[in-house]
Amino acid sequence: MTRHVHTFCRICEPGCGLLAEVDDGDDGDEQIVRLQPDREHPVHRGFSCHKGVHYLQVHRDPDRLDRPLKRTNPRSEERGVFEPVEWDDAARDIATRLGELRSRHGRNALAVYQGNPSAFNGAYYANAGRIARGFDTRMRFSAGTQDTSAKYAASEAIYGASMAHPIPDLLHTDYFLCLGSNPQVSHMTLIHISDPMAKIREITRRGGTVLFVNPRRIESSSPETGDVLLVRPDTDFYFLAAVLHEIVFRIGYDRDAVESHARHVDDVLDFVRRYPVERVAEVVGVPAEEIRRVADDFCSAPSASIYMATGVNQGRQGALAYWMLTMVSLFSGNLGRRGGNIYSRGVADTVQHSTRKREDPFFDGPLGEMRTVSGDLPAARLAEFIEDPADPIRALIVVSGNPLLSVGGDGRLLRALRSLELIVTIDLYRTVTGELADYVLPATDWLEREDVNVLNTMGVAMEPYVQYTPAVVPSKGERRDDWWILSRIQQEMGVATLLDDPDPNPFAAIDAMMAGSGLTIEALSTMPCQTAVLPPAVPTDVFDIAVQHEDGLIDCCPNIFRRFFPVAERILDELSAEPPDQLKLITRRTNYMVNSWMHNLPILKHGVHQDNPLWMNPCDAHRRGLVEGDDVEVRNSHGHVTAVLAYDDGLRDGVVAMTHGWGQRTAHGLDVARRHPGVNVNRLAPTGADGYDPLSNQSQLTGINVDVVRC
Repeated sequence: MTRHVHTFCRICEPGCGLLAEVDDGDDGDEQIVRLQPDREHPVHRGFSCHKGVHYLQVHRDPDRLDRPLKRTNPRSEERGVFEPVEWDDAARDIATRLGELRSRHGRNALAVYQGNPSAFNGAYYANAGRIARGFDTRMRFSAGTQDTSAKYAASEAIYGASMAHPIPDLLHTDYFLCLGSNPQVSHMTLIHISDPMAKIREITRRGGTVLFVNPRRIESSSPETGDVLLVRPDTDFYFLAAVLHEIVFRIGYDRDAVESHARHVDDVLDFVRRYPVERVAEVVGVPAEEIRRVADDFCSAPSASIYMATGVNQGRQGALAYWMLTMVSLFSGNLGRRGGNIYSRGVADTVQHSTRKREDPFFDGPLGEMRTVSGDLPAARLAEFIEDPADPIRALIVVSGNPLLSVGGDGRLLRALRSLELIVTIDLYRTVTGELADYVLPATDWLEREDVNVLNTMGVAMEPYVQYTPAVVPSKGERRDDWWILSRIQQEMGVATLLDDPDPNPFAAIDAMMAGSGLTIEALSTMPCQTAVLPPAVPTDVFDIAVQHEDGLIDCCPNIFRRFFPVAERILDELSAEPPDQLKLITRRTNYMVNSWMHNLPILKHGVHQDNPLWMNPCDAHRRGLVEGDDVEVRNSHGHVTAVLAYDDGLRDGVVAMTHGWGQRTAHGLDVARRHPGVNVNRLAPTGADGYDPLSNQSQLTGINVDVVRC
């Protein structure tokens, strides 16, 4: 018998509605026959990208973990040898070893690293705070410091809440300025919207303008969408500062309107006075008249919206760039207005749970002055924390993450991880990080667990809705949900957990959160597509809800930013002094992978994308005597990798690109990925104190100086 289940994708922010066709089987063995876009979904209406529908290959992958595994050979050996173990035995041994390590080295001997997929796991996400407190350690890390922490840190200072992220009102805007994002490939981040490219095309159809700011002519740009302004990598802060300078000193703004919503207006004016177009144009690589045109067009449009993503976040000044972006929206009169940048309440006011705890978040840590962002320390310093002789990390639990590939400097980190006394990974696969683990614990995938699209319903939804999905099929083997695995370990540690309840309900927190909207999971389960469409965003909620400072005002010049003003000057001087032929390495996202996972899918291995080539503009290649297909070495003071040269005439002169998340040579548990390992470009990223922005803990993974020579 065949049945259909309405569910949704959990790979990236849109959370596209999917329809699963399930064969119940005569023997009761349920199998998913097909995944397809859900044409009945009230928001997505049949849109989904190829990654969502091909996720069935992950679900069926014979390399998936089905049972807990325990390592039986030394970690110094490259290939781990593992044997099955019972859940109770694994949890008990892990808890015992953690207790012994902490009795010898203190509470911070344990570190926890959380990967991106956990953010799209509703039951885990809703209980993550309680689980984190149960481990009682300050050593918390996540993939957030490799992609979005710049925004969290900036919003915490500007709005008083790290989860305040006014999104571009693409449904109504007349001008959309999009920096460091490629929506056709990535579907955007920290914004939830169905079929973003359709929305962008609609802007131009109704007579509006779209402009992408990027070092590459990205796939999102076309005659139906908009042009690309080719900018030098890692200079977006100066570009935005110059645009703001034009607005406040030449074009003009409504001071009374700004001061009705903000404080420290004169302070931000004094700061931005340093960055006129004439000073920054050469460094940014955009003619002064082009920057002025952007400012003029943005301000003359009936409404204008602005957005930036990882291509800016991952630079050295992502948080300051987000500050400038916010000020451009505010001073142009587009913040909190229809067609500008708006706050979408969604199902609950999450900003109230992410408020700033203190104005100065810095403290003296074991490696000097530092801070946490959303509870996380900088992953760029994970190896140093492990090696710290005074207060070393001795055990690491990794939840749906792969730090050996996603954190910069894999050589030093590999040595540090090998020195640990206990590593536990919770994942779908035995990854390259899992290959080092003492225990590899099998997690359910998102077709095997019930869920609610929690992350996409709070604060960043252009078309707000909330959806429940049952588990499409029962979990295979002994796979367990992430929250269950961590709670089971904590039970053995003597910590109170959800599992202490005879009938544990990991969705209780979600029901409580939805209560303000008059919804429950039980109610959702009875609705068409198990989905409730929520009221549209109210533009002025930016000021009425998103701002969480006690005085209700946006801080135009937070004190915490001021200590980094000299850094902005120093970086500008460095960029100005660089030789004209200096190559800059950026990260290139593709349609054939997602970060460091989905590498084991044969269907995503196509042509040049079976590997991780170095992309270079043909003119840059010819000047260096290189041709497409050459084996080249990409090197700098941090490391070197070898790759095959591939042409991309869309790259700006002086810019080369590689893709994040490759380097699967030692992934012995992943047959396809190991046969197409590629190289880990993060080997070229700066590490340690020089590898991240201390304002936001954001790793620098783009705009990196490199040389390229033939091997």
